[in-house]
Amino acid sequence: MVGFGKIMEMGQKLQKRVGELQEELESIEVSGSSGGGMVTAIVNGKGSILSVRIGKTLMGGNDQELLEDLVVSAVSTAQEKASKISKKKMKRITGGLPIPFPGL
Repeated sequence: MVGFGKIMEMGQKLQKRVGELQEELESIEVSGSSGGGMVTAIVNGKGSILSVRIGKTLMGGNDQELLEDLVVSAVSTAQEKASKISKKKMKRITGGLPIPFPGL
Protein backbone atom coordinates (compact mmCIF):
# COMPACT_ATOMS: atom_id res chain seq x y z
CA MET A 1 0.00 0.00 0.00
CA VAL A 2 1.26 3.46 -0.87
CA GLY A 3 1.74 5.78 2.11
CA PHE A 4 0.17 9.21 2.40
CA GLY A 5 3.57 10.89 2.06
CA LYS A 6 4.17 9.12 -1.24
CA ILE A 7 0.74 10.17 -2.50
CA MET A 8 1.48 13.79 -1.57
CA GLU A 9 4.85 13.63 -3.35
CA MET A 10 3.19 12.22 -6.47
CA GLY A 11 0.56 14.96 -6.31
CA GLN A 12 3.21 17.67 -6.08
CA LYS A 13 5.07 16.24 -9.08
CA LEU A 14 1.85 16.09 -11.06
CA GLN A 15 1.00 19.66 -10.08
CA LYS A 16 4.41 20.82 -11.29
CA ARG A 17 3.97 19.01 -14.61
CA VAL A 18 0.49 20.50 -15.08
CA GLY A 19 1.93 23.98 -14.42
CA GLU A 20 4.66 23.38 -17.00
CA LEU A 21 2.02 22.23 -19.48
CA GLN A 22 -0.02 25.38 -18.89
CA GLU A 23 3.05 27.48 -19.75
CA GLU A 24 3.70 25.38 -22.85
CA LEU A 25 0.09 25.77 -24.02
CA GLU A 26 0.39 29.55 -23.81
CA SER A 27 3.30 29.44 -26.28
CA ILE A 28 1.56 27.20 -28.85
CA GLU A 29 -0.14 28.98 -31.74
CA VAL A 30 -2.97 27.32 -33.68
CA SER A 31 -4.78 28.79 -36.67
CA GLY A 32 -8.27 28.30 -38.03
CA SER A 33 -9.64 29.76 -41.22
CA SER A 34 -12.93 30.16 -43.03
CA GLY A 35 -14.17 31.45 -46.34
CA GLY A 36 -11.43 29.65 -48.26
CA GLY A 37 -8.74 31.38 -46.21
CA MET A 38 -10.27 34.87 -46.45
CA VAL A 39 -10.44 35.03 -42.64
CA THR A 40 -7.86 33.46 -40.33
CA ALA A 41 -7.78 33.42 -36.53
CA ILE A 42 -4.75 32.56 -34.41
CA VAL A 43 -5.26 31.29 -30.85
CA ASN A 44 -2.85 29.93 -28.25
CA GLY A 45 -3.02 26.42 -26.83
CA LYS A 46 -5.38 27.65 -24.13
CA GLY A 47 -7.81 29.00 -26.74
CA SER A 48 -7.14 32.71 -26.19
CA ILE A 49 -7.42 34.73 -29.40
CA LEU A 50 -4.05 36.17 -30.43
CA SER A 51 -5.00 37.68 -33.79
CA VAL A 52 -7.58 37.75 -36.58
CA ARG A 53 -6.58 38.37 -40.19
CA ILE A 54 -9.11 39.47 -42.80
CA GLY A 55 -8.28 39.23 -46.51
CA LYS A 56 -8.21 42.48 -48.48
CA THR A 57 -10.94 41.24 -50.83
CA LEU A 58 -13.40 41.22 -47.93
CA MET A 59 -12.46 44.66 -46.69
CA GLY A 60 -13.63 46.27 -49.93
CA GLY A 61 -17.10 44.75 -49.68
CA ASN A 62 -20.13 45.95 -47.79
CA ASP A 63 -21.25 42.57 -46.46
CA GLN A 64 -20.55 43.13 -42.77
CA GLU A 65 -22.75 40.22 -41.68
CA LEU A 66 -20.82 37.75 -43.85
CA LEU A 67 -17.52 39.08 -42.54
CA GLU A 68 -18.66 38.74 -38.93
CA ASP A 69 -19.87 35.16 -39.53
CA LEU A 70 -16.55 34.23 -41.14
CA VAL A 71 -14.58 35.67 -38.22
CA VAL A 72 -16.67 33.70 -35.70
CA SER A 73 -16.21 30.53 -37.76
CA ALA A 74 -12.43 30.99 -38.01
CA VAL A 75 -12.06 31.67 -34.28
CA SER A 76 -14.21 28.68 -33.41
CA THR A 77 -12.12 26.39 -35.64
CA ALA A 78 -8.87 27.61 -34.07
CA GLN A 79 -10.24 27.22 -30.53
CA GLU A 80 -11.40 23.66 -31.25
CA LYS A 81 -7.93 22.74 -32.52
CA ALA A 82 -6.31 24.31 -29.45
CA SER A 83 -8.68 22.45 -27.12
CA LYS A 84 -7.80 19.11 -28.74
CA ILE A 85 -4.08 19.81 -28.35
CA SER A 86 -4.56 20.82 -24.71
CA LYS A 87 -6.59 17.71 -23.85
CA LYS A 88 -4.11 15.42 -25.59
CA LYS A 89 -1.15 16.92 -23.73
CA MET A 90 -2.97 16.89 -20.38
CA LYS A 91 -3.97 13.25 -20.85
CA ARG A 92 -0.35 12.37 -21.59
CA ILE A 93 0.96 13.80 -18.32
CA THR A 94 -1.92 12.67 -16.07
CA GLY A 95 -2.13 9.13 -17.40
CA GLY A 96 -5.74 9.75 -18.34
CA LEU A 97 -6.86 10.82 -14.86
CA PRO A 98 -9.42 13.63 -14.92
CA ILE A 99 -7.65 16.76 -13.65
CA PRO A 100 -8.99 18.52 -11.69
CA PHE A 101 -10.57 15.56 -9.97
CA PRO A 102 -14.36 15.74 -9.87
CA GLY A 103 -15.64 16.85 -6.49
CA LEU A 104 -12.44 18.54 -5.37
